[in-house]
Amino acid sequence: MLDQERQLIDKALSEVQGNRLLQVSLDGRRWFCEHARAKHGVLLAPQVELGMESNTLVARPEELPVQSAVIDILVMHHAFEFSADPHQVLREAARVLRPGGTLIMLAFNPLSLMGLHSIIRRRENAPFSARMLASGRLEDWFRLLQLSPLKTRSCGYDYPLENARWRRRLRWLGAMVRMLPGQSGNLVMLTARKDVAGMTPLRPEWNRRLLGGLQVIESKAGRSGIRRNQS
Repeated sequence: MLDQERQLIDKALSEVQGNRLLQVSLDGRRWFCEHARAKHGVLLAPQVELGMESNTLVARPEELPVQSAVIDILVMHHAFEFSADPHQVLREAARVLRPGGTLIMLAFNPLSLMGLHSIIRRRENAPFSARMLASGRLEDWFRLLQLSPLKTRSCGYDYPLENARWRRRLRWLGAMVRMLPGQSGNLVMLTARKDVAGMTPLRPEWNRRLLGGLQVIESKAGRSGIRRNQS
Protein backbone atom coordinates (compact mmCIF):
# COMPACT_ATOMS: atom_id res chain seq x y z
CA MET A 1 0.00 0.00 0.00
CA LEU A 2 2.89 2.37 0.70
CA ASP A 3 4.23 1.68 -2.80
CA GLN A 4 0.82 2.51 -4.25
CA GLU A 5 0.71 5.75 -2.26
CA ARG A 6 4.15 6.72 -3.50
CA GLN A 7 3.09 6.16 -7.10
CA LEU A 8 0.01 8.34 -6.65
CA ILE A 9 2.03 11.15 -5.09
CA ASP A 10 4.73 10.95 -7.77
CA LYS A 11 2.06 11.24 -10.45
CA ALA A 12 0.54 14.32 -8.83
CA LEU A 13 3.93 15.97 -8.24
CA SER A 14 4.86 15.55 -11.91
CA GLU A 15 1.90 17.77 -12.82
CA VAL A 16 2.65 20.74 -10.55
CA GLN A 17 5.49 23.21 -10.05
CA GLY A 18 6.73 25.25 -7.13
CA ASN A 19 9.82 25.95 -5.05
CA ARG A 20 8.44 25.42 -1.54
CA LEU A 21 6.95 22.06 -0.59
CA LEU A 22 5.52 20.93 2.73
CA GLN A 23 4.55 17.32 3.51
CA VAL A 24 2.18 17.02 6.47
CA SER A 25 2.22 13.45 7.73
CA LEU A 26 1.83 11.27 10.81
CA ASP A 27 5.17 9.53 10.31
CA GLY A 28 8.39 11.52 10.25
CA ARG A 29 10.31 8.55 8.85
CA ARG A 30 8.69 8.51 5.40
CA TRP A 31 9.39 11.17 2.79
CA PHE A 32 7.21 10.72 -0.29
CA CYS A 33 8.45 13.65 -2.35
CA GLU A 34 11.87 12.55 -3.65
CA HIS A 35 10.86 13.27 -7.23
CA ALA A 36 9.36 16.69 -6.59
CA ARG A 37 10.81 19.58 -8.62
CA ALA A 38 10.63 21.92 -5.62
CA LYS A 39 13.92 23.38 -4.39
CA HIS A 40 12.92 23.40 -0.71
CA GLY A 41 11.02 20.58 1.03
CA VAL A 42 10.05 20.10 4.68
CA LEU A 43 8.32 17.16 6.33
CA LEU A 44 6.04 17.89 9.30
CA ALA A 45 5.21 15.17 11.85
CA PRO A 46 3.47 15.42 15.25
CA GLN A 47 6.12 13.68 17.37
CA VAL A 48 9.80 12.80 17.58
CA GLU A 49 10.69 9.29 16.40
CA LEU A 50 13.85 7.27 15.82
CA GLY A 51 14.91 7.30 12.20
CA MET A 52 13.21 10.58 11.32
CA GLU A 53 14.12 12.35 8.11
CA SER A 54 16.67 15.15 8.52
CA ASN A 55 14.25 17.70 7.07
CA THR A 56 11.50 16.96 9.63
CA LEU A 57 9.71 19.65 11.61
CA VAL A 58 7.84 18.49 14.74
CA ALA A 59 4.45 20.18 15.09
CA ARG A 60 0.73 19.44 15.11
CA PRO A 61 -1.13 19.56 11.78
CA GLU A 62 -3.82 21.67 13.46
CA GLU A 63 -1.25 24.41 14.17
CA LEU A 64 1.28 24.64 11.35
CA PRO A 65 4.27 26.82 12.34
CA VAL A 66 4.40 28.28 8.84
CA GLN A 67 3.77 31.79 7.57
CA SER A 68 0.54 32.30 5.68
CA ALA A 69 0.47 32.09 1.87
CA VAL A 70 4.07 30.90 1.31
CA ILE A 71 3.78 27.19 0.38
CA ASP A 72 3.58 26.23 -3.31
CA ILE A 73 2.81 22.52 -2.83
CA LEU A 74 1.33 20.89 0.27
CA VAL A 75 1.20 17.09 0.41
CA MET A 76 -1.14 15.81 3.13
CA HIS A 77 -0.59 12.14 3.91
CA HIS A 78 -3.53 10.90 6.06
CA ALA A 79 -2.95 13.65 8.65
CA PHE A 80 -6.54 14.90 8.79
CA GLU A 81 -8.09 11.42 9.06
CA PHE A 82 -6.57 10.80 12.50
CA SER A 83 -7.13 14.31 13.85
CA ALA A 84 -9.76 15.23 16.43
CA ASP A 85 -10.41 18.39 14.39
CA PRO A 86 -10.07 17.57 10.66
CA HIS A 87 -11.70 20.88 9.69
CA GLN A 88 -8.90 22.77 11.42
CA VAL A 89 -6.26 20.66 9.65
CA LEU A 90 -7.70 21.64 6.27
CA ARG A 91 -8.05 25.28 7.32
CA GLU A 92 -4.36 25.37 8.21
CA ALA A 93 -3.46 23.76 4.89
CA ALA A 94 -5.46 26.40 3.02
CA ARG A 95 -3.91 29.18 5.11
CA VAL A 96 -0.27 28.35 4.35
CA LEU A 97 -0.85 27.76 0.62
CA ARG A 98 -0.09 30.72 -1.58
CA PRO A 99 -2.66 31.84 -4.18
CA GLY A 100 -2.33 29.34 -7.02
CA GLY A 101 -0.69 26.75 -4.74
CA THR A 102 -1.62 23.08 -4.92
CA LEU A 103 -2.93 20.73 -2.23
CA ILE A 104 -2.27 17.01 -2.76
CA MET A 105 -4.28 14.94 -0.30
CA LEU A 106 -3.98 11.18 0.18
CA ALA A 107 -6.76 9.43 2.10
CA PHE A 108 -8.53 6.12 2.63
CA ASN A 109 -11.69 5.64 0.63
CA PRO A 110 -14.83 4.73 2.65
CA LEU A 111 -16.50 3.49 -0.56
CA SER A 112 -14.05 0.61 -0.99
CA LEU A 113 -13.04 -2.73 0.46
CA MET A 114 -10.95 -0.80 2.97
CA GLY A 115 -14.03 1.11 4.09
CA LEU A 116 -16.05 -2.10 4.29
CA HIS A 117 -13.42 -3.83 6.39
CA SER A 118 -13.17 -0.83 8.74
CA ILE A 119 -16.89 -1.26 9.50
CA ILE A 120 -16.39 -4.97 10.17
CA ARG A 121 -13.42 -4.26 12.42
CA ARG A 122 -15.39 -1.45 14.10
CA ARG A 123 -12.46 0.86 13.56
CA GLU A 124 -10.50 -0.57 16.47
CA ASN A 125 -6.93 0.08 15.29
CA ALA A 126 -5.12 2.08 12.64
CA PRO A 127 -5.56 2.28 9.73
CA PHE A 128 -9.17 1.18 10.23
CA SER A 129 -9.68 3.78 12.98
CA ALA A 130 -9.25 6.58 10.42
CA ARG A 131 -12.09 9.01 9.89
CA MET A 132 -12.76 8.14 6.27
CA LEU A 133 -14.63 10.72 4.24
CA ALA A 134 -16.00 10.33 0.72
CA SER A 135 -14.23 12.34 -1.98
CA GLY A 136 -17.42 14.27 -2.74
CA ARG A 137 -17.64 15.51 0.83
CA LEU A 138 -13.97 16.48 0.86
CA GLU A 139 -14.47 18.49 -2.31
CA ASP A 140 -17.29 20.38 -0.57
CA TRP A 141 -14.91 21.22 2.26
CA PHE A 142 -12.35 22.38 -0.30
CA ARG A 143 -14.77 24.84 -1.86
CA LEU A 144 -15.58 26.37 1.52
CA LEU A 145 -11.85 27.07 1.93
CA GLN A 146 -11.51 28.58 -1.57
CA LEU A 147 -9.79 25.45 -2.88
CA SER A 148 -10.88 24.36 -6.35
CA PRO A 149 -10.90 20.55 -6.82
CA LEU A 150 -8.81 19.48 -9.80
CA LYS A 151 -8.43 15.70 -10.03
CA THR A 152 -9.37 12.59 -8.09
CA ARG A 153 -7.56 9.28 -8.48
CA SER A 154 -7.85 5.97 -6.65
CA CYS A 155 -5.96 2.68 -6.59
CA GLY A 156 -5.63 -0.50 -4.56
CA TYR A 157 -8.38 -3.08 -4.86
CA ASP A 158 -7.12 -5.91 -2.67
CA TYR A 159 -9.08 -6.85 0.41
CA PRO A 160 -7.01 -5.39 3.31
CA LEU A 161 -5.83 -8.56 5.03
CA GLU A 162 -2.35 -9.24 6.38
CA ASN A 163 -2.48 -12.87 5.26
CA ALA A 164 -1.15 -13.04 1.70
CA ARG A 165 -2.92 -16.34 1.01
CA TRP A 166 -6.34 -14.91 1.84
CA ARG A 167 -5.62 -11.80 -0.20
CA ARG A 168 -4.97 -14.01 -3.22
CA ARG A 169 -8.17 -15.96 -2.57
CA LEU A 170 -10.22 -12.76 -2.51
CA ARG A 171 -8.76 -11.16 -5.62
CA TRP A 172 -11.97 -11.92 -7.48
CA LEU A 173 -13.74 -9.54 -5.11
CA GLY A 174 -11.25 -6.77 -5.87
CA ALA A 175 -11.71 -7.37 -9.61
CA MET A 176 -15.46 -6.84 -9.22
CA VAL A 177 -14.98 -3.67 -7.19
CA ARG A 178 -12.60 -2.30 -9.84
CA MET A 179 -15.42 -2.40 -12.40
CA LEU A 180 -17.71 -0.23 -10.29
CA PRO A 181 -18.26 3.36 -11.50
CA GLY A 182 -16.52 6.19 -9.69
CA GLN A 183 -13.57 5.96 -7.32
CA SER A 184 -13.67 2.55 -5.64
CA GLY A 185 -10.01 1.91 -4.74
CA ASN A 186 -8.82 1.62 -1.15
CA LEU A 187 -6.72 4.75 -1.59
CA VAL A 188 -7.94 8.03 -3.01
CA MET A 189 -5.88 11.07 -3.91
CA LEU A 190 -7.40 14.50 -4.43
CA THR A 191 -5.68 17.58 -5.79
CA ALA A 192 -6.97 21.12 -5.38
CA ARG A 193 -5.75 24.62 -6.23
CA LYS A 194 -6.04 27.64 -3.97
CA ASP A 195 -7.92 30.19 -6.07
CA VAL A 196 -7.52 33.44 -4.14
CA ALA A 197 -6.54 36.57 -6.04
CA GLY A 198 -3.22 37.96 -4.91
CA MET A 199 -2.79 41.64 -4.08
CA THR A 200 0.00 43.91 -5.37
CA PRO A 201 0.47 47.05 -3.25
CA LEU A 202 0.41 50.20 -5.38
CA ARG A 203 2.15 53.44 -4.48
CA PRO A 204 -0.17 56.45 -4.93
CA GLU A 205 0.80 58.83 -7.74
CA TRP A 206 0.14 61.92 -5.62
CA ASN A 207 2.67 60.74 -3.05
CA ARG A 208 5.42 60.45 -5.69
CA ARG A 209 4.63 63.92 -7.09
CA LEU A 210 4.65 65.51 -3.65
CA LEU A 211 7.95 64.01 -2.50
CA GLY A 212 9.75 64.15 -5.83
CA GLY A 213 10.58 67.85 -5.68
CA LEU A 214 11.56 68.02 -2.01
CA GLN A 215 15.19 68.19 -0.94
CA VAL A 216 16.28 65.73 1.75
CA ILE A 217 18.36 67.36 4.50
CA GLU A 218 20.91 64.94 5.96
CA SER A 219 21.41 65.11 9.71
CA LYS A 220 25.02 65.57 10.84
CA ALA A 221 24.26 63.98 14.21
CA GLY A 222 22.93 60.90 12.51
CA ARG A 223 26.05 60.60 10.35
CA SER A 224 28.38 60.88 13.34
CA GLY A 225 26.35 58.29 15.16
CA ILE A 226 26.69 55.83 12.28
CA ARG A 227 30.46 56.37 12.23
CA ARG A 228 30.69 55.59 15.93
CA ASN A 229 28.79 52.35 15.56
CA GLN A 230 30.96 51.29 12.65
CA SER A 231 34.17 52.08 14.54
